[in-house]
Amino acid sequence: MLPSQILSRSRYVTRLATANFCSDTLTVQHDRRNSEFSVHLHDSKAFVSYTYDQKSNKISIDHTEVPSVFQGKGVGKKLVEAALQHAIKENIKVTFVCEFAQKYYNDNKHRFNNFVQK
Repeated sequence: MLPSQILSRSRYVTRLATANFCSDTLTVQHDRRNSEFSVHLHDSKAFVSYTYDQKSNKISIDHTEVPSVFQGKGVGKKLVEAALQHAIKENIKVTFVCEFAQKYYNDNKHRFNNFVQK
């Protein structure tokens, strides 16, 4: 294949992947060692990173990263949701550094208010 054919095929595969994409089918993985929740999207990875303070039993959601081709499709929301559900399950308080995660919380306060430390 010529480089232009490879690039053209890559764009086609990316368009095809995004056309058939549904965030509801994603499985979020929790990697405690690297302090992140992640999903693998074809050749990419989307993740939420956090810092856990064992002494105060609190996590800080630090950063959300989603590849640009998958932005706006609910991937980031699904990752933040997984982190918040984990905190609820483990009875861990949550704070936010990440603006995206903070916005998700603000839009869903009624569900998570008891677990967020102000």
